[in-house]
Amino acid sequence: MQGPVSIIGNRGPARGRGYIKRKEFALIGIVIVSHGLLAEGLKDAVEMIVGPQTHFLTVSMQPDTSLASLRTMLERAVTEVASDGGTLVLVDILGGSPANASSYLALHGIQVICGVNLPMLLELLIQRENSSQRELTAIALQAAKQGVIDLTQQLTHHD
Repeated sequence: MQGPVSIIGNRGPARGRGYIKRKEFALIGIVIVSHGLLAEGLKDAVEMIVGPQTHFLTVSMQPDTSLASLRTMLERAVTEVASDGGTLVLVDILGGSPANASSYLALHGIQVICGVNLPMLLELLIQRENSSQRELTAIALQAAKQGVIDLTQQLTHHD
């Protein structure tokens, strides 16, 4: 996996500070894998908010999908979205067939995260152009946790 590339950015303020160095990262591919149409629903919802995305695919397990077939579909999707920045596979739930099919990829260097939700996905798509795969993984985990709140308690809590 290729690391960040430093480039020369725009010239800084006229006070002679020189050039500003900025890190640019290769776009990280994202695959969502789920039971039923959850992956497609998440993709549809997030693209409604942030617009159409590249290097972003879904894989859905239907009731008649075998584990071997699911793994093959997942491997194809990962190959299709792959970039120099790496790939993240986002799974609906740990312990299900999508996670089991993804475990092979995790054991072979692909980053797999279980428990995908909309806040996680939004943050990933917003941050993926400016983050390494390692940074993006941490961002995903944090966003997923922060995105689950008790709104009733938050709205009715009085100091």
